[in-house]
Amino acid sequence: MARNKQGEGTCMNTDKSTTTDDHGSRSPRRPGQTLACGWCGSPIELPARGRTPKWCSSSCRHRAWELTRAAACGRAAVQVVDRVVKVDRLVTVVQEVPVTTVPKGAEWSAALAQLATALDTGRVYDRDLPALAQALADVADALDRRPGWRLRTR
Repeated sequence: MARNKQGEGTCMNTDKSTTTDDHGSRSPRRPGQTLACGWCGSPIELPARGRTPKWCSSSCRHRAWELTRAAACGRAAVQVVDRVVKVDRLVTVVQEVPVTTVPKGAEWSAALAQLATALDTGRVYDRDLPALAQALADVADALDRRPGWRLRTR
């Protein structure tokens, strides 16, 4: 409650729309973020921690208080309104990218077993069979050229 200047009684702000709420949703802050003063509009640097400032100085805070007090008593038609602070956030997106690798060592036999299974189940297109047959013939020729290796019969 506040006392009028003329001493004619007291007036009280019962309008909940003019009150401010400092305990809203918490949003992350970043260095260098600025807000505008609620009275004069000058920039205010947002601190890393603590309450979000509304005023740039005590004189602006006091003027806003006087205006709010006058509005509560019906002497002014101005209302102090809180503002919404928008914060940009960086979002990291992780995407899985398939990478084809060449088998090494014992992985070749597993890869060729997968190829045999794909051929048996019809998962290789007929249009790809001539190129595949040529590649397998080249592999067989390379095995024949390898010194000290021969094909064992079953």
